[in-house]
Amino acid sequence: MLSFRPFLNGDIPSIVAIWKNHGPDPALAQEISADLFDRLVLSKLYFDRRGLIMALEDSEIVGFVHAGFGPNEDETELDTTRGVVSLLLTHADHSDPAIANGLLAQAENYLTDRGATTIAAIGLGELCPFYLGLYGSCDLPGIFESDTNRTNFFKQHAYHPNAQIFCFRKSISGFRPAPNRMFMQLRRSLKIEFASDPSARSWWDACTQGCLPQLSVTVRSVAAHEIFARALFWDMQTLTGAESRRSMGLSRLNITDPAAPPGTGEYLLEESFKQLQQQGIECVLAQCDKEDTARRILLESAGMEHYDTGNLWSKHIV
Repeated sequence: MLSFRPFLNGDIPSIVAIWKNHGPDPALAQEISADLFDRLVLSKLYFDRRGLIMALEDSEIVGFVHAGFGPNEDETELDTTRGVVSLLLTHADHSDPAIANGLLAQAENYLTDRGATTIAAIGLGELCPFYLGLYGSCDLPGIFESDTNRTNFFKQHAYHPNAQIFCFRKSISGFRPAPNRMFMQLRRSLKIEFASDPSARSWWDACTQGCLPQLSVTVRSVAAHEIFARALFWDMQTLTGAESRRSMGLSRLNITDPAAPPGTGEYLLEESFKQLQQQGIECVLAQCDKEDTARRILLESAGMEHYDTGNLWSKHIV
């Protein structure tokens, strides 16, 4: 008999087992430990065990779903109108559709009971209460177009595509920048500063990325010291494991001053790749909104490859 209940502390081994045995899923990190689950999920200030729901057949846990909320506009607290179904997994040996369907219904009820007016699948951008870096790219990309199983599942439950995200990657293990006259000129007028583990810009940043090793990059004018551009990378190996390629995610990239010299963004990325390569980083991941043509051109000009596209699937609650 199928039943559902909220998470209990003793459920962690079952969650880890389902994660490892839910079937082929290239978009999801293949391994998670009890310690990592505790750090990324249970330790969050806003974790609510009622949003982590177990599916049981008789007394055996056969699946789980985790629902949460995004932040308010100022990123100072949760906005319970913005619901997220962060993850839904079922054990490969229990393929009855009633399990996944029932879990989704339970998650949606949890969210709407607390005021959700929209519900997003997996998450996108700041809609990332849990599992950042464990699905998709360096930020949650919605659902990959290549992830047809999840796409079809949420489509069948009246979710509709909204924002579209391009996901990029670049191998830098053998990175050898070509001579560039423009960069040589910029090197005389700009200076680049690298800083490890900068302060979080908001409460939400501290909650979602505060426990992750980060590297900030700032581009300043040599003469007047004004800031022209900033970037933030974070070390994804803490999530993907030592056996994976050591990767950094580019979570922010902003040209902060319209007076920045042409090529400032490209110069920032090239110097960042050189710095990361010296630290043993092998791959850099990034993403941008489909409509952000300038960002896409910048990433492509830095030699980054578009490898998949994410779609935010969501539904409005009447």
